[in-house]
Amino acid sequence: MRKLNLKKYSVFLYAALAVITAALLRQIAFWAEDSLDWVCSFLRSVIYIGLFTAWGVSIRNRIIQPQVRRYLTAVSTLMVFWVTVRTIRYMFAEDPGILRYLWYMYYLPMLFIPFLAVLVALSLGKPERFRLPKWTSLLYIPTAALLLLVLSNDLHQLVFAFPPDASVWGDDYHYAAGYFLVIGWLILCALTALGIMVYKCRIPHSRKVFVMPFVPVVLALLYGVLYILRVPWLKPIAGDMTVVFCLLFAAALESCIQCGLIQSNMGYDKMFAASSFKGAITDPEFNLRSASGSFSALSKQTMERSARGPVKLDRNTLLKCSRLKKGYVFWQEDISELAAVQEELELTQEELRDTGDILKAENEQRAHWLQITEENRLYGLIEKQTAPQIARLRELTEQLRQAGELTTARRLLSKLVVIGTFVKRRSNLIFAAGQKGSVGERELRLCLLEAASSLKLYGIECGISLDLEGPLPLERVNRVFGLFEMVVEENLDGITSVLFFAGQGTKGLEVRMSISCGTELTVPRDCFPGLRTERDEDGIWYLLLSEPKGGTGG
Repeated sequence: MRKLNLKKYSVFLYAALAVITAALLRQIAFWAEDSLDWVCSFLRSVIYIGLFTAWGVSIRNRIIQPQVRRYLTAVSTLMVFWVTVRTIRYMFAEDPGILRYLWYMYYLPMLFIPFLAVLVALSLGKPERFRLPKWTSLLYIPTAALLLLVLSNDLHQLVFAFPPDASVWGDDYHYAAGYFLVIGWLILCALTALGIMVYKCRIPHSRKVFVMPFVPVVLALLYGVLYILRVPWLKPIAGDMTVVFCLLFAAALESCIQCGLIQSNMGYDKMFAASSFKGAITDPEFNLRSASGSFSALSKQTMERSARGPVKLDRNTLLKCSRLKKGYVFWQEDISELAAVQEELELTQEELRDTGDILKAENEQRAHWLQITEENRLYGLIEKQTAPQIARLRELTEQLRQAGELTTARRLLSKLVVIGTFVKRRSNLIFAAGQKGSVGERELRLCLLEAASSLKLYGIECGISLDLEGPLPLERVNRVFGLFEMVVEENLDGITSVLFFAGQGTKGLEVRMSISCGTELTVPRDCFPGLRTERDEDGIWYLLLSEPKGGTGG
């Protein structure tokens, strides 16, 4: 703990030494010759640029909330920009016009640093994905307008007024009304930011929270008044307005971080040590670096075993580990409740083991009952869909009994085979769809080929062609097989040949039939809406049934 505090205060000590060194270099430059003056001024600028850059890098490492981190990083960038512009103005530029516009550019960081502080204050206490509401974009308008007012001062002299008889505008100017608008906006933004931060503060009994950030702000206001009044003794002591304001702005924001108004990655070591969480952090060699007060001391061997997997320290404690970037974190879990639950489960397991066989038998009986129920459903569906064919088979069987001629008997028997084949294959399709939820293309092909074989026995030439990819839903199979079945059955006595094709056309499923029939063809239009028929001059009938992609048909 003491080592961490020394490291924390050493950073402020180094920063103070850097500022003191830069101040000494400025005093040396007052009395030195031109070459030494230039070197001292340049070194002083390098020190301040490095100081504000380092502060910006530390901001990115310390601040938690992404939006606050971006705004504070922008503030440090503006400070570096301000010092850089000041360095160019006093050490490299010579043209009066360029010098004047470099001076005007001071007001970019002067206006936007307090403004960004307001955005920081509005973002405090928000979750990581928080974004400021759209109305806050309106705050950019006065800030940008005042910056434009300063940059265009040569056109109107509403910020800095120069003598009308001056041939070259230099340091002989006075402040106009626009300048006080700029200063007023700066003060308003700074005080608003502090006020919002203090209002959002949830740290109890901490007077320094309200004192520390206001000290740099009050000093900045006092310095600004003295600078505007051009007090003679101010210039040799703190005449570099850019550096003074940057240091005071950085001090104000850093004070907010240190006293907790802006949340940061600080104080975690104290919280970790005081927490009831049983945890510890080690280096890669399992040397203890930090531990909570309730963490039990462990050997390196135990930690090494925990790094490979959880280790049970005793009946009620489990040690777990997770790898960090530079070490390990260990924590001890109280598993007493889990142990008690495990005992209850073991007792319950003994009780359930006796009833397991009963439950297994009940499940098997239920599964058997469900199987029988599903089979009954399928049988019922088959009976419903094949009822007309079954009735016709009974009628043909009765006719076969009464047939007196062998030729008539053979023809009736062939017709019985054809219709029986249709009934058999329709039942197979229903069973296949009931068990698998769909019908394979091969199953449908076998049904059609067997039906074609039975037709040849009846004396009808039949050709089958399929170009389908399975599995196929039952609705589509019913349309393909059903059309073939119903057309053939209704016109069985008149058909002499059939060509059948089913496949994927350009618009979806297409079923085509070419039928040579000596009588008028009976077509089941009610069962197949959209069925188109055509007859050529040779008496050949052409049937076309199309089904759009994704549809199941009527």
